Amino acid sequence: MEWAELSEADVPAVVDLAVRCAAVDGGLPATTSPGFLGRRYAGEGVTAVGAFQDGLLTASGSVRGTGGSTVVTGQVDPSHRGRGHGTALLDRLLETARRRADAFRVETESLTPEADVLFTSRGLHRTFAEDVMRRDLRAPFPEAVFPAGVEVEEWNDTNRVDFFEAYASSFADRPGFPGWSQDHWIDWTAGDDDFRPPYSLLARSADGSALGFVTCARDFLIQVGTVPPWRHRGLGRALAVTALTRMRDTGEPEVFLDVNLNNPASATLFRRLGFTPVARRARYELRRDVG
Repeated sequence: MEWAELSEADVPAVVDLAVRCAAVDGGLPATTSPGFLGRRYAGEGVTAVGAFQDGLLTASGSVRGTGGSTVVTGQVDPSHRGRGHGTALLDRLLETARRRADAFRVETESLTPEADVLFTSRGLHRTFAEDVMRRDLRAPFPEAVFPAGVEVEEWNDTNRVDFFEAYASSFADRPGFPGWSQDHWIDWTAGDDDFRPPYSLLARSADGSALGFVTCARDFLIQVGTVPPWRHRGLGRALAVTALTRMRDTGEPEVFLDVNLNNPASATLFRRLGFTPVARRARYELRRDVG
């Protein structure tokens, strides 16, 4: 096994490695795309390293700057695990991260029990985790009916502020609510080319008040929420099923979403709608009492 620095020319090999990992560990298909991995393994402010055996990339990792933070990420070929590759890789990356910043985080798109043990052994503690869930859109949907008096409309330039108000009202009481501004949330929601206004729906009462919402990308349910007085009335279920039906009718075969581990109510809703967990995304940070 030989270690070497990686460059943009190595991104195809990193993609191949990510595909092999995802076949075993699961996760979002987008995390194996050249665009996603290119941003993590090439470009300004990225330090990347890989392990090669007989010309095959068997482990890779990077340290990069993003949004004012230093982020560490890596992966090991499933057929080469249990040989110390992951430990050697993580130690190299942590050494690099410590030289660049006093504080940093480690991210993984598909957490395994072995990775959790390794991270913990290096003084890292988990600060965030969410389950990635998948549903086959070709399977029948459960029945879902909107409560009486509820009207539904698609996302557009005139009502996106109302979507934000529904989002803020629905999630303000959730642990870790980020308190984003209206512009930040709208850009985060609709700024991607995959965002789909026809799948993104706002529920209103007869007097025009926003009661709930769902936002979606091409094959991804971004968020669904209802304002507190309208919870447990089937509104969130009806919004989600309507959006997913529209998604299916355009030919999408599957849909993904992620749900925070501290949100069991949403996880229960999605399981009842036919979603099953396929991976766990997580972030770790160095404990303050560890040098």
